[in-house]
Amino acid sequence: MDKKEKGQTQFDFHAFGLKGKAVLFCLFSIVLMFFDHRTDYLRLPKYYLEEIIHPLSLIAESPAKALNTFRDWYTEKEKLLQRIETLEEKELYLAYETQQMAALTAENRRLRLLLQSSSKLEHTTIIAELINISSDPYRHIVLLNQGANQGVKENFPVLNNLGIVGQTVSVSPSSSKVILLTDPHHSLPIEINRNGIRGIANGNGKLNEIEITNIAFDDDVKVGDLLVTSGLDERFPQGYPVAIVKSITLDSSGYFAKIIATPTAKLDRIREVLILTNGDNQDVD
Repeated sequence: MDKKEKGQTQFDFHAFGLKGKAVLFCLFSIVLMFFDHRTDYLRLPKYYLEEIIHPLSLIAESPAKALNTFRDWYTEKEKLLQRIETLEEKELYLAYETQQMAALTAENRRLRLLLQSSSKLEHTTIIAELINISSDPYRHIVLLNQGANQGVKENFPVLNNLGIVGQTVSVSPSSSKVILLTDPHHSLPIEINRNGIRGIANGNGKLNEIEITNIAFDDDVKVGDLLVTSGLDERFPQGYPVAIVKSITLDSSGYFAKIIATPTAKLDRIREVLILTNGDNQDVD
């Protein structure tokens, strides 16, 4: 048999067309399914084939899994960022409410102390709130939210639960100005609570101290003595706390004492005050 005849007897797969190849693969698949369903001949090949294909399937699925993992991470991150932002807003709001509550609590405490002080006074009082402070650094004057419409007049004594604050100097229908006892233009007759020695308390322009004059250096004055109103000016009732003696030195005359005292009313912290409504209408000292 020559070479041409021998080549024609061999199976030529490439001679089949596309449809022929499809039909051939279908027949081959049917045969494999028949043997797989009816016999156990393909069990072992299937076992090893699955072992080979499994890593390939993992590799094929890894991009999709990585994409899903990244999508889930990004989505979770966005949710966490939104939750953090929401919690920060809630924290800010709660902090604001807490500050408001603290301010209201402090205000209620001060008002209770004022009302307790008012109940112990023998005079009619008006509760007022500080609403402004003078911008002049050399004057200690504050503005209150009570005025002539509420019965306030000039030269009414002003105090809080700790002691004397000052006195009214001008009044409008709905507000009034108060000169503090530390103002350089303010003077107040006082006496030492321990022994009754009298003097004059003068403002020196410093909010946390006043100067006491007209007391001899050899008089019985001690650091820590309580100074109270003497009532001799017929404006401030007698016996109200004014200041605590801080230091005692000899003045330039060599006879009188130079006494520095700290106001008991803590003038740098006042918010609410009491106005005594039965003061006399006199000029400020």
